[in-house]
Amino acid sequence: MSLLYPRLLPNETERRFRMLHELSPGQHQDMVANHSPRAVYAATGGRRVSREELDQLRDSVLRAARDQGFPTSRSTVQRSAFDRKTAQILHEHCFMVPGEASQRQIWAFLSLALLPDVCAWRWPADSDGRYVADRFKGTDLTRHGFARLWTRAHVLHDPKEDDPYNLLDVLGESDLDQIMARRSALAASPALVRSIVRAHRDDRSERFVSSRDVFRESLMRLLRLTAFLDLDSASEPELGHLVRRVRAEARAVLAS
Repeated sequence: MSLLYPRLLPNETERRFRMLHELSPGQHQDMVANHSPRAVYAATGGRRVSREELDQLRDSVLRAARDQGFPTSRSTVQRSAFDRKTAQILHEHCFMVPGEASQRQIWAFLSLALLPDVCAWRWPADSDGRYVADRFKGTDLTRHGFARLWTRAHVLHDPKEDDPYNLLDVLGESDLDQIMARRSALAASPALVRSIVRAHRDDRSERFVSSRDVFRESLMRLLRLTAFLDLDSASEPELGHLVRRVRAEARAVLAS
C-alpha cells in the first residue's frame, strides 16, 4: 500500500522558510519535527505515514549525510555521493506513488520540518545569507532538494538490473539535468530516459571525440525527433535501438 505524507500548509511553509534564515546553520536541528498541526493529508489513496516511519526516514537520510561529511564538509564528490544514496533511500523506503510525489507541500514538509538541517547543509545559503526557495518550498520540483532525487530514482529505477539503481551512477549532475529539464520532450517518458542513460553507460567508443560531447549532440538530435515521432508508443527495446542509432550518428558527425 502506498503511504500518504503530510502536506505543509502554505502559511506554515513560509513561516518555516523565514525561520531557516533566522537561525544559524548549527541551530537548524531545532526546527526538526515529525509532524505539524499545520499540515494536512490526502483523503484517499493509501494510509498515512506514521511518525515512527518518518523518524526512520530521517535517520536513513541523516546517516547518508554524515557518511559524506555532514555538517562540516561538502565537496563536489561528497554532494554527488549523498544525492545518489538519498535518491535510493527516498524511492525505496517512502512507498510514494507519483501522484503523491507531485504534491509540492509534501516536499516542503520534508525539507522544512523533517530534514531542514540536512537540506540546508546540502543547499547552503549564498553570500548574502539567503537560501534558494526552490530547494526548500517545492515551488519547482525539478529543483527541490529532495523531490528531484526521488524523481531521478523513480525514472531510472530498473528492476531488471542486478542493482536496480545502478543508472543513478552513470551521469553527473549537469548531464542528467540536461535530460530531466526537458520534461515534456524527454523526461516525460521514463523508458526513454533509461534508454538514453543506458546507451551512455554502454558506449565504449571514445576515440576522437568525448562521450560527453556525443551525449549532448545526441540529445539535441533526439529533441528534434520528438517533434514528429510518437516515442510514448514505442517499446523500451525500440527506444534503445533508436537512441543507440542516434548516438552513433552524433559520434560520426563529431568525428568527421
